[in-house]
Amino acid sequence: MHRLFPEKLVTIITSDVLEDRLVASVRNRGASGYTILRARGAGSSGVQSGMLDIDTNIKLHVIVPPQRLSGLLDDLERLMHKGYHMTVYVSDVSVLGPEKYETSMY
Repeated sequence: MHRLFPEKLVTIITSDVLEDRLVASVRNRGASGYTILRARGAGSSGVQSGMLDIDTNIKLHVIVPPQRLSGLLDDLERLMHKGYHMTVYVSDVSVLGPEKYETSMY
């Protein structure tokens, strides 16, 4: 049996205009890395086709130790209170090799 370690997966779906701010927040909060994908779909903000720059969304995934979660969520809430539309969800995940997520690579 493999030994797994608990971490938190934060997933953010929002406009690509926030990419630089999100990356800065992830780095400032000490995450070891992140993954960004282009996203399209429909929701409360309407259809996001990804065909035009003005309606392109991204989906950012970042795995953080539980003790770093609160600060990152604070940053995201501040952006939401400024009127930015985003969907944020947090999942419990188990990972192999937790040391990868404990140390910032930035």
